[in-house]
Amino acid sequence: MKIKIEFITNSSSASFTILKKNLSAVQVDLIKNHIEESNNFLIHRGPQREIYNSPGDGWRIIETDDSIEGDTSMDNFDMHWFLRKIGVDDNHIEYYDHS
Repeated sequence: MKIKIEFITNSSSASFTILKKNLSAVQVDLIKNHIEESNNFLIHRGPQREIYNSPGDGWRIIETDDSIEGDTSMDNFDMHWFLRKIGVDDNHIEYYDHS
């Protein structure tokens, strides 16, 4: 299988696919609820701590029998960052940049 992994910020359109056999049930739930769940992760920005996302930055997440797929037409939410935070192995993510 050919895997394409890259950091995909500021693109006009992007998508990813992860086979569910490479994810735990908890990771699947976290991805499906990524906006709400990312509030549990705080990023240090200078001397203060800020919550990473805003509610309008979400990706459309589709769950099939075999995979979790996500796409966005405006890549504001850093899904690559979030997937790493919840322990998804980069080698199991196939990203597509449609810019």
